[in-house]
Amino acid sequence: MSRGLYAYAITRDQPVDLAGPWLIGHRGLALVVAEVELARFAGLEFEEPSEDSPLAVLARYHDAVVRSVFRHAPVLPLRFGTVLDSVDAAVRLLSARHEEVSAWLSRVEGRQEWGVKVRAAQREPAHLDDVSGTAYLTLRRQRLVDADLARRAAATLHQALRDRADESVCRDLTRDLLLEGAYLVDAGHEEEFHAELGRLTAELGLSVEITGPWPPYSFTKVEFADA
Repeated sequence: MSRGLYAYAITRDQPVDLAGPWLIGHRGLALVVAEVELARFAGLEFEEPSEDSPLAVLARYHDAVVRSVFRHAPVLPLRFGTVLDSVDAAVRLLSARHEEVSAWLSRVEGRQEWGVKVRAAQREPAHLDDVSGTAYLTLRRQRLVDADLARRAAATLHQALRDRADESVCRDLTRDLLLEGAYLVDAGHEEEFHAELGRLTAELGLSVEITGPWPPYSFTKVEFADA
């Protein structure tokens, strides 16, 4: 097939003002789709990532569509690159996964995802030319103690935010990250969530980066394996 239906997300079957994509409804659910040329996706997995690459452009548009739906209704973002061959295939998938999808939509309705990253403090490199062995060992021990305290502080922050969120997930840490967490927060509790985040950030002396609100990308586990 040279053309197909690109699937962005699942939502409720209700009017949503979208420029381009449209909804395929079935029993109260809807798949957000757009007709695409499949050649646009050929070989993207081998592409070198860059800000202006075709892959990056498509990924940004995917996110923009999901966000447009998210402003009006609960949404389950689908994996980038999900393509179906027909409207009938979309209806079959919604029918087969109806109970599961309905439960997930109820789970994320009225909630937004917030991302929190905690980075280790950047230290000036030590100048060891005139440092004695004893002083070096003292410096080394202090840095290990400081690193352990920072890890403990990040863990304390995560536990506090976890208690303020409906769900949370931590990603694998890389480089200088002490915490990379995602938190699904009810709209009615966001003020308390951010107040706790601000209080602990100041109290623990952490360097924190906050992103969001996002659609529930980290809390969607619906996959169309046969798409």
